[in-house]
Amino acid sequence: MKYWVKTPLIIQYLFSELIWRFPTSNPNIYLTFDDGPSSLVTEHILSILEEENIKATFFCIGENVIKKPVLYKKILKNGHSVGNHSMTHPNGWKVDKVFYQNDINMATGNINSDLFRPPFGKLNIGSLKSLKKKFQIIMWDVVSGDFDLKLNSNKVINNVVSSARNGSIIVMHDNDKFKSLTISSLLPIIKALKEKGFCFRPIPFNPLV
Repeated sequence: MKYWVKTPLIIQYLFSELIWRFPTSNPNIYLTFDDGPSSLVTEHILSILEEENIKATFFCIGENVIKKPVLYKKILKNGHSVGNHSMTHPNGWKVDKVFYQNDINMATGNINSDLFRPPFGKLNIGSLKSLKKKFQIIMWDVVSGDFDLKLNSNKVINNVVSSARNGSIIVMHDNDKFKSLTISSLLPIIKALKEKGFCFRPIPFNPLV
């Protein structure tokens, strides 16, 4: 499995219309979770975040919001941000722009947010102009690797702690498939970053309606 733990600056430059990190001199970082909500993982994550008194951003899949509406409301009630992660999690490189845009727009009926993150990080480039009219397209500059079952929790922790900097957007998951790796890594990551002086912030979002 090939992926960048730290998104190369050249990629961030070439696709500067997308948000990879937030430029700031303040030690703010943005912890994000993709693919939920999931009763097996999201509840546990919310408990950890509450215990540590920090806020995060959840990029939710529309189908999962329909299945877990109470859990979705709990994310918002607890003061976290939410974003659109599509309705069915399509790979933007493998579908046409009409399907892709319809899938995302369908999710807006359940996820009222102007934040969008493309599934797999693979944006349908033909949809970029249209999506930008409605959404802030949020990518990341630090990948935890919690989806990589070849890793152990120590490696996931190191990926994040060694790579985070002011304004970093960190991607993790509230996905049943990766539950063990995510949960075993999350609290040590939070504690280590706090020790470095970082403050956790949710990504601000605006309702679409």
